[in-house]
Amino acid sequence: MSVTSTLFGRTQNGEDVYSYTLENSNGMRVCIIEYGCAVTNIFVKNKKGEFSDVVLGYDNLEAYENASGCLGKFVGRYANRIENSTFTIGDTTYNLTPNNGKNHLHGVLMSTVFKGSVEDDKLVLTYKSPDGEEGFPGNLDVTVTYSLTDTNAIVMDYTATTDKPTIVNFTNHSYFNLDGVGSQSVLKQTLQIEAEAYCEGNAETCPTGNILPVKGTAFDFSTPKAIGRDLDMDDPQIKMANGYDHNFILDKGINGLALAATVRSAKTGITMETYTTQPGVQLYTGNFLAGSEYAGKDGKPHVNYQGFCLETQHYPCTPSHPEFPSVLLMPDEEYHETTGYKFITDGE
Repeated sequence: MSVTSTLFGRTQNGEDVYSYTLENSNGMRVCIIEYGCAVTNIFVKNKKGEFSDVVLGYDNLEAYENASGCLGKFVGRYANRIENSTFTIGDTTYNLTPNNGKNHLHGVLMSTVFKGSVEDDKLVLTYKSPDGEEGFPGNLDVTVTYSLTDTNAIVMDYTATTDKPTIVNFTNHSYFNLDGVGSQSVLKQTLQIEAEAYCEGNAETCPTGNILPVKGTAFDFSTPKAIGRDLDMDDPQIKMANGYDHNFILDKGINGLALAATVRSAKTGITMETYTTQPGVQLYTGNFLAGSEYAGKDGKPHVNYQGFCLETQHYPCTPSHPEFPSVLLMPDEEYHETTGYKFITDGE
């Protein structure tokens, strides 16, 4: 694998942001920028032997700085929501910056310039999040490592350490479209999720604490089906979110790297397998992509349901639900989670 870099742009604060291109022996290429560790392009060979870009994004840094939606970005300190922007560790209550109504969503790392370097054909991006940033306790040393295998898997490795007890939940927020980013919809692409249950959400898509079975519902992806097949079902959870925006509880439990989901495009013959060490995955179907003042690639505006996200994670709002797998990180511990997206093309 080779890694090359070029200047992508300069932030509004005058910081240089570099883009790194990872390329394997098959010609697959993945582009990542230092701003939010965002994955800007993934070029995968389709069944015609041509390369398709299968991840949504923008052509310039200004859009990555200002547009909503977190396209392609690494997010944290806490991926997904923290209800009422507050949590307690021991006897201390911490109040976070609300940025999603009264709740805290995703955090500041997606809007941070990381420091990139190449080590052993891997891209390593680092950032020191100071104690108190957005209200989170502890100086947090964050490392995001990207590698690209010759089996066409992009591997995302996350580690963090802290000097005070804190909470951590990282993910990647790429929007995929296996038909290619010029396609306007992912709803005909087929999806299977290795999960028998999901978290019920309230009107703000925060978990209520109820764990619901997927069998016989719109949330049943236990066998492959079109992503959009059941969007018109009379399901209050679908109506509440205008589509899917829910955490699926993976059958694998919380130990080890295992298959979480499989998506396939009949149009391009591209299949994407998602592997993770995390206990959950948030399926989001781009329910509110339309309306941004920033156009996507080639100047084309995004539309709703143009991309899907498979955000591997611990569960949303875990501080409000101690029965969920813990997100507590102590000073003598290391946070370490891995996610891989592997691409397979018909005939290869």
